[in-house]
Amino acid sequence: VGVALIAYSALEKDGINIPIIPVGLNYFRGHRFRGRLIVEYGRPTYIDPSTLSAFKAGGAEKRRVCNELLDRIADAMRGVIVSTPDYETLLLIHTARRLFQSKETTASKKQDLSKRFAEAYKRLLLMTQGSPPKEWLQLQERILAYSRELSDLGIKDYQVRGLDRQHKKMEYDGDAVIRETRLTYHIFHLIFVLLIAAVPAIALNLPVGLVARLWANQRRKKALAASKVKIHARDVMLSEKIVLCIVLVPSLWCFYGLAMYFFTDMDGPTLALAIMSLPLFSYIGVVTAEAGVVDLMDIKPYLMRLIPSARRRMSALPDTRKQLQADLRKFVKEIGPKLGEIYYEKDINWEQIQADTRKLGQLPPVPPSPARPTGGAGGDDVDDKKKKKDV
Repeated sequence: VGVALIAYSALEKDGINIPIIPVGLNYFRGHRFRGRLIVEYGRPTYIDPSTLSAFKAGGAEKRRVCNELLDRIADAMRGVIVSTPDYETLLLIHTARRLFQSKETTASKKQDLSKRFAEAYKRLLLMTQGSPPKEWLQLQERILAYSRELSDLGIKDYQVRGLDRQHKKMEYDGDAVIRETRLTYHIFHLIFVLLIAAVPAIALNLPVGLVARLWANQRRKKALAASKVKIHARDVMLSEKIVLCIVLVPSLWCFYGLAMYFFTDMDGPTLALAIMSLPLFSYIGVVTAEAGVVDLMDIKPYLMRLIPSARRRMSALPDTRKQLQADLRKFVKEIGPKLGEIYYEKDINWEQIQADTRKLGQLPPVPPSPARPTGGAGGDDVDDKKKKKDV
């Protein structure tokens, strides 16, 4: 309500119609260091000057025009984020988007496609009054099962397309797996990178990182307990880490500088050079540690291929993905024309789309998947992709 009162007060007292600009934060592992973020700006929302007299009248009329403005602002905000009724639906939307897109594209185009899938999902629920056809529910369960399988095997969707290029005898021959996947090379490369990162990371980054993680997790739990809208409160973690590191990192450098001054026999120039090198060594530790973590994540699929049962499951994934992709595109082709501009238009006014959806009525309860009477979150694969903004 505050934003509506501020905007109307500015129009009443100063004659300024303030533009209210929606800003959506859509992040990739945003609670972790070096996570990526998409900042999307929507179209400005303005007060209708003809409603100013109702605002001045006060009482019920004032509340009415303020609520109407807040509805328009809410529509604009939903237009710059991927809005879903629950976490499982968010997982479904992102998995469907990855299956549907034919090639790698930019982050902004991924965001647009995810919003189209999310809005289409809500429209379909409204069109079917919360009772979608059995074929849709079966496709939904297959997509979620595919996502859970990826999570269990520790691989990403983009890695599945390369699995069918492996030699056929790798299905049962463990030696062939080691040879074809260059597992030995990956292990030695990982060890080499981690050794390079070990000295500066342990001395300069590890103490700060541990303290920041513990502190941020405590603050996250406190914020989650005090909020009724936060899902995981992970947005709090990164903010707390940044604030704490701004203080701890220079403090640690000063501590090392004082330690070298009092406990070593370095002369002035050498001591100054050592202290000025601390930021460089800290940065090198961050970069190499990040490369080591990437290698560590990528090596899990190679290790899983050494297990016969996992190898058989992974060998079935390319065909599963191809069939899912074909069925999903067929479903989109059949149902898409009924969705109008969400399907046809290249550039969409998302604020108007949200307003039209709101006029259609309240979103029915999300139907459970056929295999489960109640929906669970399934895997956590969506953590590597864009997440719904924590409010």
